[in-house]
This record gives sequence, structure tokens and C-alpha cells, in this order.
Amino acid sequence: MDYKAQAEAHFHSASFDKSLLPDISGVSISGPDAQARMESFLNAVGNPYLFRVGDVGVHVVFSGTAGDSLQQRICRLLSKFV
Repeated sequence: MDYKAQAEAHFHSASFDKSLLPDISGVSISGPDAQARMESFLNAVGNPYLFRVGDVGVHVVFSGTAGDSLQQRICRLLSKFV
């Protein structure tokens, strides 16, 4: 399943309503290994690119140099504010 394309289509649709997104604020992720935890997260969230935390809608988008990790991107972002 192409979660990214699905999220983009849903986010840009005329009928988009963030209140209908799954709220992950109460989600508990568990499992013996990373694969099991990822499956637990995907089962709870549905689409990791588009969800909600309380009243805040979250649309995850990555751009830039291919291969950057999320940690590298956050470090680069934070270094701009120092």
C-alpha cells in the first residue's frame, strides 16, 4: 500500500476533515521487536503520514536529500534556531 500517495490524496481532497483522522494521543505501542512495534503502530494509526494528536492534525512530509534520517533532519532544523 502506498501510504504517502493515499495521505496526499486525502489531505488535498475537498472533503478533508481533520476530526475524522485517527487520534494517536492514547495509542500504546508494544511488541517484542521493532517489526512488531511498527505493525502495532500501523494497526492503530492506519496511515503514518496523516493522523491527529488531540486537536492537531499531522501531515508528515519529507523532502530534500534522499537517505537522510528523521534524526538528521531534526538536528539540522534545530541547528538553524541556535
